[in-house]
Amino acid sequence: MEQQRYKVLIAEDDFHQMSLLKRYTTEMDLVIVSTVSSGIRLIEETKLHKPDIILLDIGLKKLDGISAIKEIHAAGLYPQMIFVSGSLNPEHLLAGFELESVDYITKPINENRFKKAIHKAKEQIHARILLDADNQETIIWVVLKQNYRDVTVAENQIIYVEKDKLFRNKYIVHLKDGTIVETSTQLKEIKEMCSDNLVYSHRSYLVNVHYITAIQPDGHINKSYNISLSHTPDKVPLTKKNFNEAAEVFAKFRTQFT
Repeated sequence: MEQQRYKVLIAEDDFHQMSLLKRYTTEMDLVIVSTVSSGIRLIEETKLHKPDIILLDIGLKKLDGISAIKEIHAAGLYPQMIFVSGSLNPEHLLAGFELESVDYITKPINENRFKKAIHKAKEQIHARILLDADNQETIIWVVLKQNYRDVTVAENQIIYVEKDKLFRNKYIVHLKDGTIVETSTQLKEIKEMCSDNLVYSHRSYLVNVHYITAIQPDGHINKSYNISLSHTPDKVPLTKKNFNEAAEVFAKFRTQFT
């Protein structure tokens, strides 16, 4: 894992803090691909360089860091993020959590805390690389009915599938590259074509367990949860019944609720 040199983009509008981040980053043998001071430039440079890790402040020029990251996610890019901010605003802290950042470091920067966050980001990148490699080993093809033709997709590209809320016989398949496939093939039929990696999280949803990054309690519905997935900002509902029925699948998340 350590043989790889990770690409880092730094977004900070304070000269002193930028210099400090550059020094810490260079000392850890990371490659700085760009430094920016505005949220607009952060989006542009992320699309151009596709960094592995972004170090960013919230109070950037022209566009704040949180809004910039949301636009980056909307573009289908999901680098590891470490917020480095002087803000203790609860809304900012919550946004960092919801955006699945590696860490939220408050200024003044603690060097040891910074190094731990970088190591954690590296571990998550490495885990994603292994996941992608595993997904490529065995390809299961799923045939979806679409009007008068069939569309074939690889199971390992499916993040989740949902029943359309407006049309009775319409289902929406969300793929890793951001593509959406509309189909009349029912959830039950899709499940039968797939491996055990696709499970019901709700009667109207199938989710690929390989893309689950977190499960949090639903703040509005009792005994229900929301699933966070890589490659998409969408949240998928998880009912208590399905949580229990797929106990082995969700085992690593269970300790959060016991």
